[in-house]
Amino acid sequence: MKTKILHLLCACSLLLAFSACERPKGFTLKKIQSYYDNDSRWETTPPSPSQQATLKDLFAHPFTYLGSGNHCYAFLSEDGQYVLKFFKQKHMRTQSFIDFIPMPAKMLLYPKKKYLRRKGERDKSFTSYKIAYEHLKKETGLFYLHLNKTDLFHQEVTLIDQNGEKQIVPIDQMEFLIQKKAQVGYKRLDTLFSLGKREDALESIASLLTVITRRMEKGYFDKDLQFFKNFGFIGNQAIEIDIGELRPLEKRQSATEMRAELTEVSHQLLDWTVSHHPDYESDVATLINDMINQVRE
Repeated sequence: MKTKILHLLCACSLLLAFSACERPKGFTLKKIQSYYDNDSRWETTPPSPSQQATLKDLFAHPFTYLGSGNHCYAFLSEDGQYVLKFFKQKHMRTQSFIDFIPMPAKMLLYPKKKYLRRKGERDKSFTSYKIAYEHLKKETGLFYLHLNKTDLFHQEVTLIDQNGEKQIVPIDQMEFLIQKKAQVGYKRLDTLFSLGKREDALESIASLLTVITRRMEKGYFDKDLQFFKNFGFIGNQAIEIDIGELRPLEKRQSATEMRAELTEVSHQLLDWTVSHHPDYESDVATLINDMINQVRE
């Protein structure tokens, strides 16, 4: 028996070593596949008939690779209006071929501490996306969230990966979200300031600070508050596009705490303005001060 276990461990070790050497960089289907059982915590309201019709139409056309963030791989819809995001499973996956090997090998290859850490990452991430879907749709542009496997769409979706190759996914079997397409925050402001569109730029900044204020008023904060990657614009309307680090507040924030969070992102905005469009520093600083001062006790 000991000999069999030793042979099994050796085989698994070689398999892991080979997999590490051959692991491709960038997006692959394997990196978004999961083996979780459905969890009642991640159930969301089914799409309305009109919402489902929109989704089915979107899924009937290919999505093209857009980029990669901390939590997701993103693909752009054919009409350019929506982004389909799949979760990176690497730091969340707690099930794999290891589940099918005997316990002694399983404990060596997948210790309990590692399992609990990955489960914790998945729980925090999924909780954040569910918060956005249930309470912050307008602030995040979130159109649909799918955290459990379902039998709703009966469609295979074509993805065009970073190499221009077609990949096919059975969308019912995936964890994903659909979000409205937005232009990344600093790119939008850079374009407006460069074109001399002062009023549009200031309106966009005001919208961004308003989104943060509304989120906090609803009882949620962003653990990773960064203007440069977390926010985008649809026209002059800001939305929070990176929504994997939302957390509920333990209690309602006071006006002082709200001003502190607004001040944090305002410093980022002002520093960026000074570096890239110093002629507008005074305008941006005045707007920021006025909006922060409007948050009263």
